[in-house]
Amino acid sequence: MTKFLSSKLILFLLGLSFILACKTQYFRNNYTDANKLLHETEQLKNKPFLKAHMKNGDLWILYDAWTVDTVQNLLNGQGVQYNHNRTQIGSGQASIPIQEVLIFETNQQLKGKENGRIAALAILGALNVAGAISCQSNPKACFGSCPTFYQNENDDFHFADAEGFSNAIAPSLEYSDIDALNNAPLKSKHFSLTMKNEALETHCVREVQLLACPRKPGERIFQTPENQFLRCGPALPLLNARGPEGDVSRLLRTQDREERFSLSDPENLSNKETIFLEFAPNTEAEALGLTLDFRQTLMTTYFIYSAIAYMGDQVSDIFARMESSSDIRGKLNKGLKKELGGVDISVWDENLKTWRPAGSYYETGPIAINRQMLHLGNIAGSGPVRLKIDMNKGLWRLDYAALHPVHEVIEPIALKPTQVRHKGQVSATALAELNEPAQLLLSMPGDAWQLDFNLPAGTTDYELFLYSKGYYIEWMREEWLRDKNLLKLRQLLENPKYYLKSEAPAYKAYEASMEDIFWNSRIDTKNFSYHEN
Repeated sequence: MTKFLSSKLILFLLGLSFILACKTQYFRNNYTDANKLLHETEQLKNKPFLKAHMKNGDLWILYDAWTVDTVQNLLNGQGVQYNHNRTQIGSGQASIPIQEVLIFETNQQLKGKENGRIAALAILGALNVAGAISCQSNPKACFGSCPTFYQNENDDFHFADAEGFSNAIAPSLEYSDIDALNNAPLKSKHFSLTMKNEALETHCVREVQLLACPRKPGERIFQTPENQFLRCGPALPLLNARGPEGDVSRLLRTQDREERFSLSDPENLSNKETIFLEFAPNTEAEALGLTLDFRQTLMTTYFIYSAIAYMGDQVSDIFARMESSSDIRGKLNKGLKKELGGVDISVWDENLKTWRPAGSYYETGPIAINRQMLHLGNIAGSGPVRLKIDMNKGLWRLDYAALHPVHEVIEPIALKPTQVRHKGQVSATALAELNEPAQLLLSMPGDAWQLDFNLPAGTTDYELFLYSKGYYIEWMREEWLRDKNLLKLRQLLENPKYYLKSEAPAYKAYEASMEDIFWNSRIDTKNFSYHEN
């Protein structure tokens, strides 16, 4: 009898294992369990799925296969439907209007023109992309960039000339960005830029334009944080610059990419530091502007990746809520950003013997150096012009500081691309997508686009600026799923002061190795193509 029961038990276990091995993802109808199954079950994590979060609060999970009807703009497939309370309300064949979708999530590559309508809203799992970068030792330091732009396509990625719309991590956060290209005197009326996707991200680019400002020999044109353009004369010499570590004049006198930066405060990531600047006296009594070359360290990258990691397997649910809630977007834009602060400038008022606030710089992104000018007004006197920089300790890198006399405000000439080439091939479709604001150019990992412009006839030289508009979607790394922590996500969004203090030890553990991992995990556009994997 015992032998018979043992045989039955063995047969039962074998049968159960067979059922479990062959089961489909319809096995669990509770949404929480189904979502956990999609993300955590080793056996099924590579089985195709597509989640569609709807504007009315419903959610569809499609399995195995789906198609896009480009004529009616419908997503068709088999799946399960949940309402806003995540109670199952239907299953079977689905025809989903894509214009009613807030955000998608999938573990599959989206290739083909028809899937572009999904890809523009899709959070992708990077698990199934051949050649993808893992960053296992430090997943919060993986290379992330938004679009990077190069005047010379062969330039090393450390020398990107611009990075576009770095804060736009979701469709609802789309915005336009302007970056100074700091170009040398032009010798031709034809100008080209290369736009690359060097990270595991989907770049959704709505517009790219060149802003051209005529300049004469000895003149420079600078952009203010408010996107005014100022015609300026030669710089006043920097006499002295001192930080907490002592004299930093050598680091700030020239544009040599030898930057002044500091490590973060080990006890509180919101603590500040101060640098004092002295320039030659303004004997001509002209209006002055402070030009600063600056970029961020990887601190903001760490916070962005931490926030996504805290979402874990609920990443698309939270992004869908963000797409429909201005309150969440406001917390992202104002809470942590406000607590970290910008690069704040003050001017010494010799008459009042006090520091007078003059304005701030702020640009997200650790790759390209930003070049902007604060209009300070007239600071005349026989003594040196004294300025003070207050900024977060460990967040900012400074390469160059200079004072220029400001002559006038000017309007740039906006130029659209005349030709677009993708991996060397002319693309009329890409050109139309960039020049028609209602459309998007989708740039996937490994993509490189050469944008050609024609400068106006007549003027011999121009100061050039890059205008870009769009958004990007980070892909979900496998390592991030293990860091799910909704409590810490709430702290980051709602109590950034406490979060920055409590997170200081964790960030310090990452800080020493982040730079090497970040730069070494960048995707080489010459050797990697999403479309071929």
